[in-house]
Amino acid sequence: MVFGKGGSAFRRNVSWQIIGSISQAVLGGLVLLIAGRELAASGFGQFSIIIGFVTVGNLLMEPRMQDVVARQFWNFSQQHESFSQHGHSFIDFIVFESVVKLIPCLALVLLSGPLAALASLPAGSAGLIAIAALGNYVGRIGYGSSTGLLRVLGRSDQFTLFGSGELLLRFLCLATLAYASALNVTTAVWAVSLTLALSNVVQLGVTARHVSGLVRASRGWRFAPALKRLDEHRRLLISNLGLSASDLMAKDLDITLLAPLMPAAQIGVYKMAKTIAMLSWRAVDPFYLALMPELSRRVQARDAAGTWSLLRRSTLGLAVLAMLLSVGAYGVLVLFGAQLIGPDFAGIPDIIVWMLIGVVTGAPLVWGHPLAVALNRADLAFWGSLLGSSIGLCAFFILVRSLGTHGAAIAWSLSFVPGFVFTALMSLRLFRHVTRPGGELGIGTK
Repeated sequence: MVFGKGGSAFRRNVSWQIIGSISQAVLGGLVLLIAGRELAASGFGQFSIIIGFVTVGNLLMEPRMQDVVARQFWNFSQQHESFSQHGHSFIDFIVFESVVKLIPCLALVLLSGPLAALASLPAGSAGLIAIAALGNYVGRIGYGSSTGLLRVLGRSDQFTLFGSGELLLRFLCLATLAYASALNVTTAVWAVSLTLALSNVVQLGVTARHVSGLVRASRGWRFAPALKRLDEHRRLLISNLGLSASDLMAKDLDITLLAPLMPAAQIGVYKMAKTIAMLSWRAVDPFYLALMPELSRRVQARDAAGTWSLLRRSTLGLAVLAMLLSVGAYGVLVLFGAQLIGPDFAGIPDIIVWMLIGVVTGAPLVWGHPLAVALNRADLAFWGSLLGSSIGLCAFFILVRSLGTHGAAIAWSLSFVPGFVFTALMSLRLFRHVTRPGGELGIGTK
């Protein structure tokens, strides 16, 4: 049994993902240092705009298959069945994910010229947008499905290795290019695209080795039955697509909106501040990722007491963790930021403080989305995200005119904190409604 003892699997997942978050934060910080110092604010801004277009395009069609896999295979190892009996469903997920993500990839390639002109990027940037789109597509084919299955199987150690390995390879590539005085926007885009694609190919290969019977199942896979099987997950898939699209303001929509309004150097400083804030948020990811299958397991097993205990401990622990990391990150930037990253980025502390407020406020409520999925109400996360993005978008257009990048930072925090609050409160309300006094859950398992 891979995760028959659910509690130990949860602790193992969290432990490995904490290790991964620490290593990825360190490696991500090193990548930022090299990129910031070598590209300077203007070059880093151009690079951020190119990657921002790709990020926004892909979020419009991101089905979050890891959530679907976590719900579909929550008790896979407890059933003592060969994966060949589940193989068709897993292939459904990979095919669906690959087809859906092909749409924004092709759109970005076709629209690369107009997008480069809109952002006033230098000549040749259209080709870089196309390269980044293709590299991101190869780096995301089946990624959500394989990631979800590795978490369900309790193999977060391998998922951690892939994520950290990709950042390490990216760091080595950028460091080599910098040493050879060849690091610029073009080579940085190529490096990111190639390392992302290679990491995903390796992850897919390793995941396939865990699932006996997958190759055999693929021989009998047919398109028409797949559509019927996917229809069972229609509500969750539609909610996930809507959630990803509504989450744009919390990701890189702000970068693309700033592109026609500000010089690349200003956008570079803003993006650097945002990326550092997201490195602080990365410490929260292990708990979100581990909570997804664990809350599904506890809810489906009708363990009301265990679910309540997990929610309470998660809220307190995440609040303390987010506060410590945010204060630490801000202190380091105030004391050493200009020396570490370069004088072009001296204004980061004044911008990032508004972002870190959002991190501290949203982190304790990160369990709201996994709980909504466990209750088969992923649409609650969508409505929460839509609410937050609407508030953030309105704040963006109002505040940027008067406060510039500081206003954008405030809008960024407002774009996701209301969503976390709404999703957590509504999921908790629903959970209380379906919890009977005896400690059992009055819901179905479908």
